[in-house]
Amino acid sequence: MPKKSISEMNLFERLHHSLGGKTFRAIILFALVLSIVSVGFGFFLYASSVRRDFRNRAWQMARTAAHLIDTEEVLDEAGLVGYYFNKATEEERLAFQDKSSPLLSRFDIVRTEAFENLRHTLLDIQESNGGIGAFTCILDRETNRRIFVADSDPTDGFCPPGSWDYYTEENMKDLTEGRQYFLDNLFGVGKINATTIHMDPYGYRITGAVIVGTVDESQVYVCFDIDMNDIRKTLTRFFWIYVGVVALITILAVVNAVLYMNRVTVRPLNQLAEAARAYTEDRDDTERNARHFGSLEIHTGDEIEALSLTMKDMEADLGKYINNLTRIAAERERLSTELNLATRIQESMLPSTFPAFPGRKEFDVFASMDPAKEVGGDFYDFFLVDDDHLCLVIADVSGKGVPAALFMMATKIILANHAKMGKSPAQILTDTNALICDNNPEEMFVTVWLGILELSTGKLTASNGGHEYPAVMEPGGRYVLIRDRHSLVVGGMSGTVYTDYELKLKPGSKLFLYTDGVTEATDAEKELFGSDRMLSALNAHLAFGPEHTLRAVRSAVEDFAEGAEQFDDITMLSVEYLGK
Repeated sequence: MPKKSISEMNLFERLHHSLGGKTFRAIILFALVLSIVSVGFGFFLYASSVRRDFRNRAWQMARTAAHLIDTEEVLDEAGLVGYYFNKATEEERLAFQDKSSPLLSRFDIVRTEAFENLRHTLLDIQESNGGIGAFTCILDRETNRRIFVADSDPTDGFCPPGSWDYYTEENMKDLTEGRQYFLDNLFGVGKINATTIHMDPYGYRITGAVIVGTVDESQVYVCFDIDMNDIRKTLTRFFWIYVGVVALITILAVVNAVLYMNRVTVRPLNQLAEAARAYTEDRDDTERNARHFGSLEIHTGDEIEALSLTMKDMEADLGKYINNLTRIAAERERLSTELNLATRIQESMLPSTFPAFPGRKEFDVFASMDPAKEVGGDFYDFFLVDDDHLCLVIADVSGKGVPAALFMMATKIILANHAKMGKSPAQILTDTNALICDNNPEEMFVTVWLGILELSTGKLTASNGGHEYPAVMEPGGRYVLIRDRHSLVVGGMSGTVYTDYELKLKPGSKLFLYTDGVTEATDAEKELFGSDRMLSALNAHLAFGPEHTLRAVRSAVEDFAEGAEQFDDITMLSVEYLGK
């Protein structure tokens, strides 16, 4: 992918990275590969077919010559040639190969009338069949030598009897054993005793060979040569004509393919891209938006046309969606404003001025509430019922959010009203439960711990409606949980009767109250903070007052969570009884 966006590119870069440019290059590459394969494979088939035909022709002419000559005369001549050739020394043979050895005179004895008749017969076969040579020879597989017996050449001494030369191992094997090429097998042609030979200064020729007999364990063959130089020139001309025709066809095919792809793919996609660009530029103009995709006329009959129709529908739907979204955004803004107002109202409902009772020296109190959402369902409260009695409340409403906040405020008011009538904690919870159960269609409930501290004596009378155990520290001691007797949650069932219990606080004693948001706080592995960690945090700050104690516990919870999301409200209240 290019590092620049299409809008940042210059003209050359756009042409390089455009779909049309990529399509053109892909078609050119495909056509080039296809052309090379077509030329190579087609020429290979044609050239192989021509060579196969000429190999077969040379072999057939050699077979014809074998039928027309006198085999006994050939074998007699070959016997004499082989006799004198084997009798000569290697030095004489090498000199004889250059036609400069006195050994030539020894072979004159074979130049009989029968020999001349054989030469004339071979010459007639050569001339009547368009060959360049016909001869009989001895093929020695051990040395790969070809020893001439009779040659059709009319000039005296061209290849006199006894002259010789070498064949390659491959040529010798083709002539004596035959070969079946791949295409020969494909077209059902059997083995052909023929081979292609390059001989200086005559160039390429095809030689076919047919065995006529054996003399002194040496095989005697009749051979026929066909010139390949003209054929190679013909093949070269055919190759360039073939390349030109394929190139012309390829160019026409590429032009048609490019025009077709531009018409059915590139141009429609560019129209869609241009409409999309114009749409993004005019996205604030709702009147013009409806015409960007809607004005396109794409009729390709394929997925691009389907995409165009889809974009038209999307454009119309998106206009409606934007209008709805604008209205929803305004509504959300209004709700956010109202929710912020509800948060401030809830905060104002809870005592938040500290020190709360600056003129009283018998106790010190501090509390905090951190909602999991904008508004929460936890609450705390503390107030003087009279000069000698301090009411302490901490509660946790079922659920979260606005419903819990509304239920929390109603419950807080009811509890405070009953407490100020001078009732005991158990009676306060009993009466509050009855009032809530009489009108609770949503079946919400609240856990409540409520205690009344007699400041003159330190006697604490409390009642627990399904809430967490309080933690108490005696002077000089450590925080421990007071596993008081729980009653049913407030609002859980009509007719529930709650009971009181008493604690004796000595001067210097501390009371810590909390909701389950503290003990059930979790880290990334979903492990709970728990009451043991809470007690450890409390006992690590025994010498400090309520405010410092609450901040220490809150810090311990945050360190444990390590950034994990807070799922529940965290509410705490701490009282230190100082006495008179």
